[in-house]
Amino acid sequence: MNTAPPGRAAIAVAAAAAMMLSGCGTHDESAKPEQVPVESLVGQTVDQVEHNLPPASTMVSYDLSKPVTGAKARYGTGHDQGTHADWIVVAACANTKDVNDDTRLAAGVLHKDAYADGIARKAKDHAFDHYLAECK
Repeated sequence: MNTAPPGRAAIAVAAAAAMMLSGCGTHDESAKPEQVPVESLVGQTVDQVEHNLPPASTMVSYDLSKPVTGAKARYGTGHDQGTHADWIVVAACANTKDVNDDTRLAAGVLHKDAYADGIARKAKDHAFDHYLAECK
């Protein structure tokens, strides 16, 4: 009986076999995606939200600059609006509680320059939801 420790080649073969076996699980295609509550979208950029919406979901965005900060609305106007990565969701309402459920999402947005700590806290507390007709 050979009690010598295995050589490097044997260890490498065993490690490779273990790696191959670890990837041999089954994947349930019918498994529902992880739940994403609509309210969890507050604080994300419009770009992040749009990229994470399932294909069957839709989104409409409203610039809440005027009612929240008093600034002139500029989202979607072509006047120094920046990109969707420059706009933060401060209110989110939908016909469902989970974004993955064929959601029709309404989002109130502010430019990142106006998204200060106080506004972020208020947004998380739903202080701006009442500005969206979809939230009523």
